[in-house]
Amino acid sequence: MDVKKIFGNNVHEYRKLKKLSQEQLSEKLEISIKHLSNIETGKVFASAELIETIALVLNVSVAALFYSAEEKSFDTSDFQRIEQIIEEESAKAVLTIKNRIHTEK
Repeated sequence: MDVKKIFGNNVHEYRKLKKLSQEQLSEKLEISIKHLSNIETGKVFASAELIETIALVLNVSVAALFYSAEEKSFDTSDFQRIEQIIEEESAKAVLTIKNRIHTEK
């Protein structure tokens, strides 16, 4: 599988995990639905700037957008578990930061 298809498949999967339609994601990215569709199907490749924006909007690392299914061997349930762990760890980090700020006063 070529890099455009791997990237496109990953954008599609992460978009679905975020429960975003192509229309919603294309609005957030400030690109046309057609352009997003062409990216997701591997017909075109995104610019470096757009790759960064996609990763930011989907809340994933840029590297995650380039892993092939064989390399990561994740399925949808794995992505959901990753999302859950990120949320749990983020909540813990926020509490730790709040406590630290509170104790520093």
